Amino acid sequence: MKKKLIDTEDLGLLAPIFKGVKGERLANRILHFLAVDKLNELYDRSNHLTGAEFAESILKDLGVDYCIYNAERLSLLPEGAFITVSNHSYGGLDGVMLIDLMAHVRSDYKAMANQVLSRVKALEENFVSVIPKVGKEVLKPTANINGIRETLTQLRDGHPVGFFPSGAVSMFHFNNMQVRDREWQESILRLTQSIKVPIIPIRFFDRNSNFFYLLELIDWRIRTLRMPYELFNKKGKRTRIGIGNIISVEEQAKFHDAKSLGAFLYKSVYDMKITDPGVYRSEFTFPEKRT
Repeated sequence: MKKKLIDTEDLGLLAPIFKGVKGERLANRILHFLAVDKLNELYDRSNHLTGAEFAESILKDLGVDYCIYNAERLSLLPEGAFITVSNHSYGGLDGVMLIDLMAHVRSDYKAMANQVLSRVKALEENFVSVIPKVGKEVLKPTANINGIRETLTQLRDGHPVGFFPSGAVSMFHFNNMQVRDREWQESILRLTQSIKVPIIPIRFFDRNSNFFYLLELIDWRIRTLRMPYELFNKKGKRTRIGIGNIISVEEQAKFHDAKSLGAFLYKSVYDMKITDPGVYRSEFTFPEKRT
């Protein structure tokens, strides 16, 4: 298994400037400047593990002990296929937390993830790789055909799948002065509506640093460069995750198109309240693992 998430060879494949002796030196400086070297060290310490065990190890290494609300609902998860829908509050850490939470109950759980998260080979058994839509770009109809096929197979074979329907990290919205997902992708919502399995909303209650959102005023690509730092600055902070009520297939049938169902699911996530004391991950006993 590859020991690093991103190395100088990867940068050399992106641009010729990073090739050769001088190019490799430049690449190493950039990896250090962006804290990617710290990310590689973090990965290296746990990449002998896979799946839920890898996710658990990474969170412990980062010093992240998240609080779970409505944790008892994990014991009520349906048999067979179901879908989870979540806001993309952190843009990276939330993917690791989701695998840690769900794959400890259902080892066959997979989350649809972008190509960056999909580089985490220790979690490839729990990720379905897709290319998210960026800005106003129009993706080729075939861009995610393999990812969609894998997702459909996963669900039709009776296994659960997790979606971050926004396909991108949450943004600061000046119209309501809140950090929220962008509009959820219609392609994911159509897929969710068509498969007809129970849906569980999951909310990440917290957010990245103020500086992260300020960078977006300059350019979203510059904000993206900040992502490794946002992974490491959660140590010792209270990170919270809530599990919503199961939305049955019968309840979903009330919505006649993907857009209206998507609006309901979006509201189900963001209207979720903290109604119990919660339990920290380090103190929580997971229900018996199922496949």
